[in-house]
Amino acid sequence: MTRPRFALFAAAFAASLSLLSPAEAQVLQNDASDVVKVTMLPGWRDDNGTHFAALRFALAPGWKTYWRAPGDGGLPTQLDWSGSSNLRGAGIQWPTPEVFRQNGLRSVGYRGEFVLPLALQQASEGPIVIDGHLKFGVCEEICLPVSLDLHMLLPPDQTTPVVEIAAALNNHPMSSKQAQVRRVECRVDYRGGRARVDVEIDMPPLVGQGEAMVIEAINPDLWIGEPHLSRIGDTLRATAEMANRSGAPFRLDLEHMRITVITTQSAVDIQGCH
Repeated sequence: MTRPRFALFAAAFAASLSLLSPAEAQVLQNDASDVVKVTMLPGWRDDNGTHFAALRFALAPGWKTYWRAPGDGGLPTQLDWSGSSNLRGAGIQWPTPEVFRQNGLRSVGYRGEFVLPLALQQASEGPIVIDGHLKFGVCEEICLPVSLDLHMLLPPDQTTPVVEIAAALNNHPMSSKQAQVRRVECRVDYRGGRARVDVEIDMPPLVGQGEAMVIEAINPDLWIGEPHLSRIGDTLRATAEMANRSGAPFRLDLEHMRITVITTQSAVDIQGCH
């Protein structure tokens, strides 16, 4: 089950809006139950001890929430499992997102109804007791902070895959091999606490329109702006600005850089650059 706790999230949510001007986003500290409903689905346990559960979101028309890299116009999702027992590890299995543009900013996320799968690793045999906390944001013309407690018992005898969760697990970006990515090269020009990265990828165009790219660094202190894209045939080029949030000089770890190319119908997840 879930229980709203909006006030505790207000300060953290307001801090994450630092890239938005007051005219672009307004935080309201009130009940968002008429805007979004979240249900936890118990799912099933596989033979390796991984329990696949999920969160089902139902957003009101016009409202959206955000992917793991929300963009300059988006807000991060946070999950805290520290109160749970018999839980060795947990991760979100992010479905393929959409790209949104509003007030001159780009965000990446979801709208309508969608399922967010969770992969939960048992510490030992027996049930997993979920006692967690979810924080996320929903936006239309205004933004609302949402904070929910998550409580559920996940018994090991639930072993039949749930169609709704399995479908969401299959709705993920393609691998580089599946998308026929042949070459990924990056060049970085450092300028103190800022830098520019130039990316060149040899891959056929993906199915769909509105090709966009998200670049993620392993260093959480790095801000990476929206890449500017151009394509000639099977060669996709992109340039993005980046900076250390502290202003200090940095080096980009190209080997662990993550590039996601997204269209209206598909996406590819590219791990590392050379």
